[in-house]
Formats: sequence, structure tokens, C-alpha cells
Amino acid sequence: MPQPNEVVDLWLYFDEWSRCVGSGYQRDRLYRYGKFDSCNNQWQDLKKAAVAKTKASKKEAEAILGETYYKQHLGSDQTKSPTAGVIWDLKEKPGWD
Repeated sequence: MPQPNEVVDLWLYFDEWSRCVGSGYQRDRLYRYGKFDSCNNQWQDLKKAAVAKTKASKKEAEAILGETYYKQHLGSDQTKSPTAGVIWDLKEKPGWD
């Protein structure tokens, strides 16, 4: 039985990969770092998510997703953002002041 979207959301990983291969991201990457991004990390994540989606055990699916580049480096943690400290500065206390 495939995992439900609450456990494995393939769209999240597809969106990350499609964002990476998009012309806007590649243009920004070339401007900021002087080279294009191969998007290999996002492609590997998409493949891992597809494998996790097929697992019968929720725990096994979550373990596979825990190994993804997205979960280890990005996710919702802004301190892990690749542009933190390069493009924008992190604040101690979020807000407009």
C-alpha cells in the first residue's frame, strides 16, 4: 500500500527539482556563483521520495525521507538556507524592526 501524501509528498520533491532546473534559478545561480547547478541533489531526492512512497511501513518511508538533501539541508529551517548570510542576514528575533 503506498504511503499517503501526509507521509510522503512527492509534489514537494518534484517542485524542488523543477525549481532547480528552471531558467530563473539557473540564471540566479550563474550570477551569484559563476556556474550552473546540476540539480543532482534534487533529482536524487525525487527518486528517494518515489521509493519511500512505495514502502508499506510509515517508519521505513520516514527513514528514507530523512536521508534526503531537502530534509538535511533545507526544509523549513531558515538557518540552513543556502542564501542565509550571503544574500540576507538572519535576525535574532524575526520581525520588521
